[in-house]
Amino acid sequence: MNQAVLITKHDKAKCIANALAPLGFDVVESNAFDTDSLGTFAGDIERTLSPKEAALKKAKMACELFGAEFGLGSEGSFGNGPYPGIVNWNDEILCFYERATGQAIYATASGPFAISSIQVDSETCRDTLLKKLNHFQSQRWLLKFDEQVLKGLSSETLIETLADKQLTEALIEPDLRAMHCPLRQQMISKAAIDLANRLNAICPKCNAKNFVVKEAIAGLPCEQCGLATQQIKQHKYYCECCEHTELKNTEQTAADPYYCQLCNP
Repeated sequence: MNQAVLITKHDKAKCIANALAPLGFDVVESNAFDTDSLGTFAGDIERTLSPKEAALKKAKMACELFGAEFGLGSEGSFGNGPYPGIVNWNDEILCFYERATGQAIYATASGPFAISSIQVDSETCRDTLLKKLNHFQSQRWLLKFDEQVLKGLSSETLIETLADKQLTEALIEPDLRAMHCPLRQQMISKAAIDLANRLNAICPKCNAKNFVVKEAIAGLPCEQCGLATQQIKQHKYYCECCEHTELKNTEQTAADPYYCQLCNP
């Protein structure tokens, strides 16, 4: 099998390996490079790169440090999405870098993230708090107080720490590092499936990977009157290496009159 080196401190290989194995890639994990130096979720090290830039840097670093032909980089981010300020959102990006060609393939997955921060004060009931924390099984936590940050705490350890330090004011946040966050692990696995699909999509002209849909083209005709609608008629496939393009019709040949501006104005 071809080795694809993943540099991480956060045990991400298990989230990616199963998706790439059928394509002949063995995901090898290494912590030789301190990925936390690029920024942390806790905020103690500022992020200066975009998620896409950070993923590419990690993937290239994997090739450089190990002389590998294929490198993998993974980066997650939170707080964007379609409902900023209302629904917390998790975006995951994977970068697959091929040293021989210089091609970088990006795969993504995103979705709502159900865990939010919890403010602790003198009136907080610790039994109720423990029950709330235990709702997210295997999730670890950050405890912020007096300019200190404790990381990787289990629910029970966090409650004990609150009691031992007699804290009456603190902030609890989910530890978003992948090895401590099952919800992130699930999202990374979804991104790995997207990556596998891209690696398996071969350009018919130059044999490069990632020959996938780049644009959806509207214009599917109404089955009743034939007028073009806003429903998808074709998908445009594009190769970023040789710029070969193909248009492929959707399986649906006509649109329901419900979507027609003439039949259903």
